[in-house]
Amino acid sequence: MQVGQEAPAFELKATNGRTFSSRDQVQAGPLVVAFYPLAFTGG
Repeated sequence: MQVGQEAPAFELKATNGRTFSSRDQVQAGPLVVAFYPLAFTGG
């Protein structure tokens, strides 16, 4: 990806069981996605 390039849309299951859609969230304003490898895995 390049600076300013739009990220691809994605969906994932939230902890409350609902489906989170990046496309729906972007409509509300800027969206920041943070990725924490192995977070909360107890290792």
